[in-house]
Amino acid sequence: MDHDLKNIAAFDDDISDIDTDYPQRSVSMMIGGPPGGGIDILARRLSVAMAAVLGQRVAIDYRLGASGNLAAMAVAQAKPDGYTILLGTRSATLHRTMYPHLQYDFKRDLTPVAMVARMPVGIVIGHRLAARTLREVIQIARDNPGRLNAATLGVGTTNHLVSVLLQDAAGIRFQHIPYMEMSRALTDVVSGKMDLLFTQLAGGISHMNAGSLRAVAVTSNGRVSSLPDVPTIAEEGFPEISADDWFVLLAPRDTHPAVIAKLNLVVSQLFADEELHEAMTTMGYVLPSSPYTPDGLRRALASDNARWTSVLRNYQVNGFQ
Repeated sequence: MDHDLKNIAAFDDDISDIDTDYPQRSVSMMIGGPPGGGIDILARRLSVAMAAVLGQRVAIDYRLGASGNLAAMAVAQAKPDGYTILLGTRSATLHRTMYPHLQYDFKRDLTPVAMVARMPVGIVIGHRLAARTLREVIQIARDNPGRLNAATLGVGTTNHLVSVLLQDAAGIRFQHIPYMEMSRALTDVVSGKMDLLFTQLAGGISHMNAGSLRAVAVTSNGRVSSLPDVPTIAEEGFPEISADDWFVLLAPRDTHPAVIAKLNLVVSQLFADEELHEAMTTMGYVLPSSPYTPDGLRRALASDNARWTSVLRNYQVNGFQ
């Protein structure tokens, strides 16, 4: 997704007289992921950093269930005053396709605020599999069709969709086991209960560094600086599966443009914090050079949504799997 530099410059000019009265009380940041997961780790860092700039507490509100659907719905139905925001992932944009009877629509009911970070999916194994590379994992799966179990953080998440694409491209089949809690999924892979895990890197990177888990591939276009010895999925022969998950701030529809602009500006200021940047990079996050303008982000999300909606439909992925 390319940045529109002219739009960013124009947006910077427009926010010079943003209403400084906001916020006058604490802000609730809803997330749909469990404590210890990639989005939770980011939310904790982000909430502290945002609070320091805004001068008000930013509290994390966990709304677990339906791959982040409950959190997104709560924000979509919240008062559009800037005091309830969503830190969402790609799955938030796909819910309407997966759950046709939802009471909200992402495009209609949520307003993009800022791109916060990106993160590749890691394909991770424990000691249960006698493999050291992705190709060896694939060979074991071919020799044992349908017998390997693969954990993800839910149907329709980026890590789940990566697993779907890999199975198709490699001609293999896993038993999909969705988890609500990253910590439990990690424990089950480490203990040998699960064969492999498709996951955002942040939640499991400490296990990888300790040697209790092995990442056999990452889905980013280039290698991850915190795991330099782990090849990309393109290096392993599957360039079409390259895909980062992303984390964006979203607000309810009809939130005042000045509030959206202020939140966007706060995120852009955080990108200049070298200490925060280093901490996030160490955990596997990739911070963009710009959070996009809200309009630019809307276009970028629409393009991304088109790609992954096609995947959902082509592979008949739905929220009831």
